[in-house]
Amino acid sequence: MNTRQRGIALVSVLWVLILLTLLATGLSLNSRSQAQQSSNIIHAAQARHAADAGMHLAMLALAQPQDRQPWLADGSPYLLRLDDIDIRVAIFNESGRIDLNAAGPELLDGLLATTGLDDGQRARLVDAIMDWRDGDDLRRLHGAEYDDYIAAGLDYGPRNAPFQTVDEVLRVLGMTPEIYRRIRHSLTIRNPRNSINPLYAPRQVLLSLPGTDEATVDQFIEDRRRSHENGQPPPATSMFPRPFLSGGSPGVNYTIYTEARMNTVYRSHLTASLNSRRGQPVLEQVSQEPIPLFTEPDA
Repeated sequence: MNTRQRGIALVSVLWVLILLTLLATGLSLNSRSQAQQSSNIIHAAQARHAADAGMHLAMLALAQPQDRQPWLADGSPYLLRLDDIDIRVAIFNESGRIDLNAAGPELLDGLLATTGLDDGQRARLVDAIMDWRDGDDLRRLHGAEYDDYIAAGLDYGPRNAPFQTVDEVLRVLGMTPEIYRRIRHSLTIRNPRNSINPLYAPRQVLLSLPGTDEATVDQFIEDRRRSHENGQPPPATSMFPRPFLSGGSPGVNYTIYTEARMNTVYRSHLTASLNSRRGQPVLEQVSQEPIPLFTEPDA
C-alpha cells in the first residue's frame, strides 16, 4: 500500500513539474512576444519620424531662393543617412507632371506607352479617361460611358467631371492597380495645362513626349541636374516637341515624397502637398503614400 501511495505521489509530482514547465514556457514565449511587439512599435515610430524629418528638410530647401535651392524639384531621389536609417527624399514641381484633367490624348497615350501596353489597350484607356472627365454622356470611339460600366458588372459610371484625386483614375474602366502603380508618380491634378515643364519633368514624363528616346532623355536629365548643382542655366529643350512644352514660371504647386528605411522590414512612406508663394512653402496635406516612389533594391 505504501509503495502504491508513493507511486501515485511520484506521478502527481511529475504532473505538477510538467504543468509548471509548460506555464514557465508560456510565460517566456509571451514575454518574448511582447518584447518583439514593443520593438516593432518603436522601430515603426522611428521610421515614421525619420520620414517626417525628410519632409521638413525638403520644405526648408524649398524656402531657399530659387537659384540657391539645393535639390532640384524634378522627382530625382536624394539620399540622407540618419544613424541606421536611410531617408530618401524627392520633390516634384507639379508643372513637370501630366495633369489628368488637362492633358490631351497624346500625352496620356505616351504615358501609357511607357508601361508596355499595346495600341488597343492604350486607346481604350485614353478614351475612357477622357469620357470620365468630360461633361457629357457621349461615348468616344474606344471610350466608356454608364452602360459600359454596368455591363462590366460595376455599380457606377463615369463622373463626367474633373478628377478630384489622382487615385480616382483607378475607377476608370480598364484601369488596373498594376498599370496605376506604374504611372502614379507621373500624374497630378495640380498642373492645369495640356503641357509639361521639361525643366521639372520626371524621366517617365519626358519619355511620354512623342518622338523621344531613352538616350536623349537620360542625357537631358544628367545635363539638367549638373546645371542645377553648378548654378548654371538649364540645358536647351529643343530636342522635345514644342507643342507639349510649357515654360516660364515653374508654378507654385509642389509635392514632397519621403521614404525612411530601417533594414528591409521597417518602412515609412509619406507624401506632402504644398504650395510656395513668395518663397514660403505652405503645407496643405500630409498622408501615408501607399505606392513607393523609389525602386525597391530587395524586391
